Amino acid sequence: MRTYPTEARRHNVGRPNVPLSDSQLQAFVANGFLTLKSSLPETYHRLIFERFDEVATGIGHFGNNLLPLIPELVEFFDDPVVKGALTSVLGRDYSMHPHRALHKNPPGSDEQQFHKDSYWGYTRRVRNHRPWWVMIMYFPQDTELEKGPTAVMAGSQHLNQRPEGYCNEVPIAGDAGSFVLIHYDIWHRKMKNLTDLNRYMFKFEFARLAPPDARSVTRAWERPASVPTPDLSPAWQATWDWLTGQQPEQARHQAHVEELGADDEAIGINAGYALGCDPANTAPLLEALDSNSSAHENERRYSDNGQIWREDAVVRNAAHGLVRTGDCAVPGLLDVLRAGTARGRKHAAFALGEMGTTTAHPALCDALGDEDVHVRIAAAEALGLATPCTDSRDALVAAMHDDPASEVRFDAALSLVRAAVQGDSALMAEAVDPLANALYDTNRYVSGYAAEALERIGTPDAFDALVPFLRTARWCPHTDNRRPF
Repeated sequence: MRTYPTEARRHNVGRPNVPLSDSQLQAFVANGFLTLKSSLPETYHRLIFERFDEVATGIGHFGNNLLPLIPELVEFFDDPVVKGALTSVLGRDYSMHPHRALHKNPPGSDEQQFHKDSYWGYTRRVRNHRPWWVMIMYFPQDTELEKGPTAVMAGSQHLNQRPEGYCNEVPIAGDAGSFVLIHYDIWHRKMKNLTDLNRYMFKFEFARLAPPDARSVTRAWERPASVPTPDLSPAWQATWDWLTGQQPEQARHQAHVEELGADDEAIGINAGYALGCDPANTAPLLEALDSNSSAHENERRYSDNGQIWREDAVVRNAAHGLVRTGDCAVPGLLDVLRAGTARGRKHAAFALGEMGTTTAHPALCDALGDEDVHVRIAAAEALGLATPCTDSRDALVAAMHDDPASEVRFDAALSLVRAAVQGDSALMAEAVDPLANALYDTNRYVSGYAAEALERIGTPDAFDALVPFLRTARWCPHTDNRRPF
């Protein structure tokens, strides 16, 4: 008989979250990852390993149904150590992405090349330096180096350029129950399993739903005791200031616009942030933002191997610099969004979203009708990162229903989840019926986020739309291809 790990549930009930310390959070900001240990008992991890082994060897591929197939995993996410880590980075409101995966590393399997995950099978989305997205990778068995753990390139989360020769490889080896919290964009790979044992890891993704509140932290950014190479201190400090609600200082730094496209990408990233510290550099940064008139490419890429990092290097680094500049850059960004090149419009939308300014709502709503899908993706995300209004809600609802690109519809649905968290039930009441229709979108992630948006709205009308869908969508964890009845 299959038994539920009730001891794990008892362990979690009533225990307060264990937040990251300031030094742990600073290490995460700089290195892009943090290895932690679950507080659940060893018996729980052994049970999860046995369940993984059972489904991986006997049931077959189950894709995103990992959680309903193994509902015992819920207890891992209720572990106060796990919740504390996620809350420290993402805030109290975060969302588990509908995509999740079990990674099996059988004996003798080949190692992977280092790569970044894609968000939608493409590299069309601008990657956030700020940790709006993270992943958790959990190992339910002792995972020694010989067993082929996941390895990350420390400090590579902001690099689009391949990290070999720049960053140090760190294997995530540890005891059963170890997990790693990683910035979504870090370079990583599966290592070779040299043993005769199976190695399992599951990967879940999480998104922040609202900008940070001011934390009780008042101390300024301090470099962690162990810092990665290359040194991206300007980006790390800017992220720390954002996470802790501190106002960045304006200052003059020695940097030149020509450095934005340096052969060493770290030089370009640091130049963008250094230029952004001085409002006097707003005009040259805006010029750099709109300096590439070439058309976007739309090749499907399920992982990013860094081959096209140069195409947007100048534009991308200028965009991050303009976010650092602040409000004085908003008028120029709006001009680029309305009349710039396709790459300029895309990155202007991204920068305005990172700033969270409601002043940009009208232009971003218009950008949801842009002919270039890259611009529409950036605009749909940007509207979710600021306080919602009636116009932004209506524009996102229209994009979720009408845009032919599933990636745009997905970003619009996620932004409506964020609107439900940042807004109120009165504002979101008009979105209930459209979200109910989106439950049946042909794309699984649009459907998933429509369901979460209805849950977050939480009114009787929202639940009246959601519950019948969930009733028919229910997965039976006791049914598989060996036990159909």
